[in-house]
Amino acid sequence: MKMKKTLQIMLIIFAVLTLLVACSDKKSSNQQTMAVNKTGFPIVDEEITIKMVGQKSPTQTNWDKMKVLNSYEEKTNIKIQWDTPAGDGYREKLNLMFASGEYPEAFFGGGLSRDDEIKYGSQEILVPLEDLIDEYAPNFKKILDDNPDIRRSITTPDGHIYALPTVIDVPRDLSGPKLWVNKKWIDDLGLEMPKSVDDLYTILKSFKENDPNGNGEADEIPIGSSKLEDIKYGLMGAFGYLGSNNFNAVDDKVVYVPSTEEYKEFLMYMNKLYEEGLLDKETFTQDAQAVTAKGQEMRLGLFMDAGAFLKVPVEQSDQYVALPPLTSSVNQELMWPRTSGISSGSFAITDKNPHPEATMRWVDYFYSEEGSTFIGVAGGVEGEDWEWIDEEKTKWEQIVPEGRTMAEMGAERTPAAGTFVPHVMRKEWVLKEHSPLNNEIDKEVSEKYEEYFKIPFPDTYYTNEEIEEVNAIQSDISDYVERMTAKFTVGEVSFDEWDQYTKQLNKLKLERLIEIQQEAYDRWKDS
Repeated sequence: MKMKKTLQIMLIIFAVLTLLVACSDKKSSNQQTMAVNKTGFPIVDEEITIKMVGQKSPTQTNWDKMKVLNSYEEKTNIKIQWDTPAGDGYREKLNLMFASGEYPEAFFGGGLSRDDEIKYGSQEILVPLEDLIDEYAPNFKKILDDNPDIRRSITTPDGHIYALPTVIDVPRDLSGPKLWVNKKWIDDLGLEMPKSVDDLYTILKSFKENDPNGNGEADEIPIGSSKLEDIKYGLMGAFGYLGSNNFNAVDDKVVYVPSTEEYKEFLMYMNKLYEEGLLDKETFTQDAQAVTAKGQEMRLGLFMDAGAFLKVPVEQSDQYVALPPLTSSVNQELMWPRTSGISSGSFAITDKNPHPEATMRWVDYFYSEEGSTFIGVAGGVEGEDWEWIDEEKTKWEQIVPEGRTMAEMGAERTPAAGTFVPHVMRKEWVLKEHSPLNNEIDKEVSEKYEEYFKIPFPDTYYTNEEIEEVNAIQSDISDYVERMTAKFTVGEVSFDEWDQYTKQLNKLKLERLIEIQQEAYDRWKDS
C-alpha cells in the first residue's frame, strides 16, 4: 500500500515536471537564440524576418514599397513582413487581433493607446522593454537618461515600459495651434498689440465697427471659430489655467479647470464677446471648413490654427501674427500651453517575437540623430531627398522633382509622413529647413511663446481597475461641461446658476475623478 502511494506521488511529480519542460520549450521556441551585433550594421549576420503591424495613412504608398523601409532592410539584414491596415477600420482590426490571438511580433506606428499598454502588458502579450533598452537601445536610453519626464511618462504603474514613443522637440509643434490676429488691421486702425484680454476686447470691437478690410461692408468677423475649445486653448491662460487640458497640476495638486472660478471668468468674457457680436454667432453650429471659407474671404480678425496660411490666402497670410499670451484681472502671469512632446504607443514588441533583441536594435536607430533624419518626414538621404542650400550648411531643403509635391514625395518615401512612428523630431534639424511658411511660424513661436511654455498635466497611466471607472465618470462629466460651456457662452444659462453647475459636477462624481487623477499624477511624479 505504501509502495503504491509512493508510486502515485512520483507519477504526479513526473507529470508536473513534464508540463513545466513543455512550457519552457514553447517559450524557448518563441525566443530563438541568435547573435545580434550590438553596434554597426548589419544588425544580424543571417537574414531574419519580423512580422510588424502599422497604421497606414490613406495617402501613403504601401509600406513594403517605401524607399526608406526597403533601404533599411538591406542595411540591417532584417526583413519586415508588413500588415498595414488603413483608415477608420484600424482600431477595430487592432482589437480583433488581440481578441483572436492573431497579433504580430511587433507594432511599428501601431497607434497603441495607453490603455492598450496597461491591458496587454498585464496579459503578457506586450513584453517589458526596459532590459532590452538598457542592453540594445543606446540611443533611446540616452533620451531617457537626459529626459527623466519621458521615462516617467512611458512607465506603467507596474513599473514596466511596454511601448516606445515618438518624441517631439520642435517648438512649433510643442506649442500646439496658435491664435492668429490680423496685425495689418491693428496697424491700420492705429492700435497696439494687446497685452491683456481687455486690450483684445478693444481690438475686436474696432475690427467689427471700422471696416478694416476696406470693402465698405460690415462683414468682418472679429473671432472666427467652429468650437470654443480652440479659443479656450489660446485664451484660458490669461485667466490663470492652461486651456489645452481640463486637468492642470498646480503645486502637485490636480485641479479640474471647468469647475474653477477662473473658468467662470473666462466664460463670462466669452459671453461678452458673443453678445456683442465679436465671437462668430455660428461658432457652435459651423464646421472647420466654413471657418476656412470665411478666412479665404479675408473676413477673420482672429482665429486658431497651426499656421495662418491654413485659413487665409497664402499670399495674404503675412498680415497675421501670433497673438501673444495675455493677462486678465484675475491673473498677471504669462503662460502658453506646451504639449509633453510624447506621442506614446508608437512601437511595441509582443510575446510572439522570436528576435526581441534584434528588434530593439532595429528600432533604436531611429532615435539617433542620423536615424531620425533618415526616417523623418523632414529629411531622408542627403543628395537624394534633401540638400544643403548654403556652404555653411545652415539651411537645407527637400528635393522635389518638377510636377511633384512635397506631400506626395513624403508619402512615398517614409511612413512618418502621416503616421506617428518611433523616432525623434529634432529641433536642431527641423529648424534648419528652408521653408518660408514654417520658418515664419518658428519665428513667432520663438518670440511669443517659448519663454512662457508650461505643461498643464503630464502623460499618466491608470491602473486596469481605474480605467473602467474613469471612462464611466469622465464621459458624463465631459458631455455635461461641453453643453454647459456652450449655454453659458450664448447666454442660454445665467451665471447666477454657476453654483448649481458645480453641484451637478459633484453629483456626476467629479471629486472621485479628481482623486483618481491625483493618484495617477502621484505615481508619475514618484516613478
